[in-house]
Amino acid sequence: MTSKTELEQPVSQDTAGPLPYSSAEKRTLALGGLGWAFESYDSFLLSLLLPVLGVVFGLNKTDLGLFISMTAGGQIVGGILFGFIADKIGRVKTALTCIAIYSIFSALLAFTRDQQTFAMLRFCGALGMGGMWTSGAALIAETWRPERRARGGALMQMGLPIGAILAIGLTALVTALNGSLEQGGWRYLFMIGALPVLIMSIVAYHTPESPVWLERQRVKEASGTPPAKMGRRNLQGLLLAFTFIFFIQYLFWGVFTWTPTYLREVKHLDFLHSLKYVLALQAGAIAGFLVFSLLADKWGRRPMFLIYLLMGSLAVTLYLITTQPIVLMMAIFMAGFGVNGIFAGSGPFLAEIIGDTSSRGLLMGLAYNGGRLGGFIAPLLIGAVANAGGFTAGLATTVVAFLAAMVVVWRAPETKGIRLK
Repeated sequence: MTSKTELEQPVSQDTAGPLPYSSAEKRTLALGGLGWAFESYDSFLLSLLLPVLGVVFGLNKTDLGLFISMTAGGQIVGGILFGFIADKIGRVKTALTCIAIYSIFSALLAFTRDQQTFAMLRFCGALGMGGMWTSGAALIAETWRPERRARGGALMQMGLPIGAILAIGLTALVTALNGSLEQGGWRYLFMIGALPVLIMSIVAYHTPESPVWLERQRVKEASGTPPAKMGRRNLQGLLLAFTFIFFIQYLFWGVFTWTPTYLREVKHLDFLHSLKYVLALQAGAIAGFLVFSLLADKWGRRPMFLIYLLMGSLAVTLYLITTQPIVLMMAIFMAGFGVNGIFAGSGPFLAEIIGDTSSRGLLMGLAYNGGRLGGFIAPLLIGAVANAGGFTAGLATTVVAFLAAMVVVWRAPETKGIRLK
């Protein structure tokens, strides 16, 4: 295993200027970014359709929260399972397998007739969702040059708002064509979710495997003994990474999944009008990813995380208390910038803070997808508080998560420039 001193030695910047992006960097970004975008479509589509599914299946907010929590639960299991598999068979094969899983089960949702079947299929599809991030993030972290690794991770994460915008656009289109989603239009939207596996099979065929993973396999075959799995430092990094992800997952699932319903029931916006605000949320996320990609490799991970958390907490507070449409639009945009944009650095940060180990895929899966427990808890807790004491009170719990995440980041080491092996 690489020593602590060697691991933490920053990579010197190229004094002649940045090198052009390699073919491997571009192709791994295509697989990770597009796979994440299509997953985001599938994930955010459920958030948009919660009010519709409530009518179709006759469910209250607590029941609808179960759909979201089943998604988060499947992602937790899938992310850990496929993190382990990615260490065994490679990042690219695992990513394509995961894309096939969430594509197939998304299409099957279109044919469900009851809430129990819907929840079961959603859990199965979410297994692939969790595994896609783990394999894609590890692939990019191990392929991109250290001095621009944060940019690669941020560009991959930009698939999250892009997929959500795709879901918003197609939902608006199907609504306009059908006049109502409750009469069956929602089924067409899930059918579209079968297309990614066809597209991504071509992309994966042209994507090179992680050079770090290939080198480990070469050493293992040459020596006949597996490399060291993990040590105390890896486990300490895992704990910090898990805690950080737990709180930002709570924020994401709390703010993003409940916003469409909150805008309709508390801000009293009709479905199509509320989509404009949801679109502003995603536009803010794209801006957050772009800014992170430009600055994180210069300023470092910790300063960027703290700025984003502070901005997000102020924006969500304003979003909950304002009654002015223009102020609400600005607050939602900034919430997207901070709450979603912070995920731009999650992949590189997890790979770096966990350190060098042949089990990086498994440990990243444990940290990121184990941290999705926050996403599992958020929908149920916010839905229960909404039923008991008001929707605004439920969403206000996210402010506590902002503060907790800031404490974790403050205690974490800076990882900018670390070379992975």
